[in-house]
Amino acid sequence: MCMNRQLHLRQSAQHLSALSQHDEHLIVDWSSTAPLLRSELPSDPRIRLHRVEGESQWNLCRAYNFAASQSTGTILLKLDADSWLDPALDVEQLLQQAPIWLGAGSGGTAGQWLMERDAFDAVGGFNERMLSWGFDDKDLRARLVLHFGPQVKTLPPGSLHAIHHSDSVRIGGRLDQPTKSFVRHQALAALRASRLNNRLVAAECPWGRTSVSTQYQHVLGQSSDSVWRADKETIPQLPLSVDRSLRQQRRRTFWNVLLDIPDVAIAQLPLKLLPPDCSGQWRVRWWHWLYWSTVRRLLLLPVLILACLKGSGRLLR
Repeated sequence: MCMNRQLHLRQSAQHLSALSQHDEHLIVDWSSTAPLLRSELPSDPRIRLHRVEGESQWNLCRAYNFAASQSTGTILLKLDADSWLDPALDVEQLLQQAPIWLGAGSGGTAGQWLMERDAFDAVGGFNERMLSWGFDDKDLRARLVLHFGPQVKTLPPGSLHAIHHSDSVRIGGRLDQPTKSFVRHQALAALRASRLNNRLVAAECPWGRTSVSTQYQHVLGQSSDSVWRADKETIPQLPLSVDRSLRQQRRRTFWNVLLDIPDVAIAQLPLKLLPPDCSGQWRVRWWHWLYWSTVRRLLLLPVLILACLKGSGRLLR
């Protein structure tokens, strides 16, 4: 799966092409700014490249559900663009013990998994009402455990490898973008808002086997039939009351994390000054950067002084 992460994908694809344990390697280019080309990938006949156009933002749940729908095997291995399987892992031996194996740990391996297709379909796959990225893997894990119980296992340590990257890249940013402090902080704020949103979506609008996923159509006029576009009318939507509430929660979380403004103050400030997101995309203006660079740092000065005093042992107890 790739959105503006061709560099990572080229590395992970090389590792996967060296393995003999899979029959197909399906790669989805999720509307990368510069389309991923087949010539950029290993000359492995098992690789199938699809592109979904018309997506302005990364949406993990919809992207991986689409990939699963296009795969032909009875066993699914979900890997991000920065991940690959350790060659020493015996997949067949694992599947003889249990039908579901989930990743664990940090560094991007927790969201990877290996399972039988029937198990993935039994819980409906990923919850497509979620935005961007965050809590999607925990929601899927919880539903699998609820449905299959002890048949859900954890992959052995060292089974997966991942390339470290920034939060801005994680949510679909370009790898060649500068990683300035403000950009990193903005990405962190967006992820915090996305995680909270998706956690609440899982509680308010649970997903299951009968949930209907997004439908996709071939893009006419393309030389290849592997170019797709979502039918906007079929994208799962939240009830208006839930959507309105989550919009407010995302707004408060994002601006609180980015600018360190208390929630109670954000609720009172006008929307034009601190606007809500548009489907997970945030309009950050020059005055936000100015506030972050000046006023925010002055407000944090007492906290820094107290931290220094505590560190030197001079703070009264």
